[in-house]
Amino acid sequence: MIDVRVAGHSISPILSAPPRINDQADAVCRTLELSLKNDSFLSGLLGKPVELYNGKERWYFGNFFKRGADTEGQATLLAYDPLFYFKRNPDDYYYPKNTMTASKVFVDLAAKIGMKTAKIANTKIILPALFYQAADPDKILVDVLARTKASGGKSFWYRFDPSLDNFGLYLYERIVPKEVWAFQVGVNITSASYEANAEELVTQVKLINRETGKVVIRKNEGQAKAFGKLQHFEEVNKDEAPNMDRKAKQLLDELSKIKVTSKVDGINPGNMPQLFSGDLIYVEEKYTGLIGAYYIRNITQQLEGGGFVSIGMDIEAAQSVPAIQYENATKNPNEDKEKKKEKEKSKEQSKEQKKVSDNYGL
Repeated sequence: MIDVRVAGHSISPILSAPPRINDQADAVCRTLELSLKNDSFLSGLLGKPVELYNGKERWYFGNFFKRGADTEGQATLLAYDPLFYFKRNPDDYYYPKNTMTASKVFVDLAAKIGMKTAKIANTKIILPALFYQAADPDKILVDVLARTKASGGKSFWYRFDPSLDNFGLYLYERIVPKEVWAFQVGVNITSASYEANAEELVTQVKLINRETGKVVIRKNEGQAKAFGKLQHFEEVNKDEAPNMDRKAKQLLDELSKIKVTSKVDGINPGNMPQLFSGDLIYVEEKYTGLIGAYYIRNITQQLEGGGFVSIGMDIEAAQSVPAIQYENATKNPNEDKEKKKEKEKSKEQSKEQKKVSDNYGL
């Protein structure tokens, strides 16, 4: 049985469509969409907490941030889960060297925002001193995980667990599970599609800093041989100039891949748990060639009732690897200020010395 509760009170009787949970890899948080019969009390629901139960299991927890209504007497409500607050709390954040791991950064940011933590895996890798100015916490989370991986650590990811048993921020190692849920034709796949698109492919990246005249070019020889020269050109500012080589390599790695879109629509008859973006599943559909293990990139789960769930997924063959979000995070901004002060002080001293010399005719 589906039960939607707002501030502890059930609003299930006025639902006019099945609830939809959206979980996208590139989005900051999961969302819950509700369609209801319009009622005057709905106008006061913004900011209120909402829970979605599928049977005894809580599948969603969040707060309402958007409401709409139409002339047909229908209302819509959109809720965001607590990860939304990582996007809405930009600030200056500093982490000293030789003391912080990504795990500790997660705990620190959660505490600053007031978010409950559940299971936080030990990422182990000690990070360098990190300086984030006017930074979004959600980008900081991705940044420290990318730095952990780049420093020889394991691959980790995070989500907010809405369940009653493990409620809170959850940081976990990305490992291949021993068993995965399968989607097969004639069992629980309703449709599937596959598309490979090279229209936006890049075979060469060229970066230029016009102040210094430095130019960096990186080329994917294999793709260039097959598709010819397809260049991405970009100007970088003086702050990015020291990282031009790394940025060019990163851009080429991202842009020289053929864009592959694989979609699967299916059903969860009630025997599967809730699925999340990043989960590994098995797919078998011969006409599209989708056979094997795939990672969920985006997923929408529509709860139809009676334990039955309609599923729409974008899937990918390999896990998305997070990129470093703040290239200059290891650079102490206070050092530049100190150098500037020393430079200005030196200039003032030179002026004073010149005045003395002029006064004495030296």
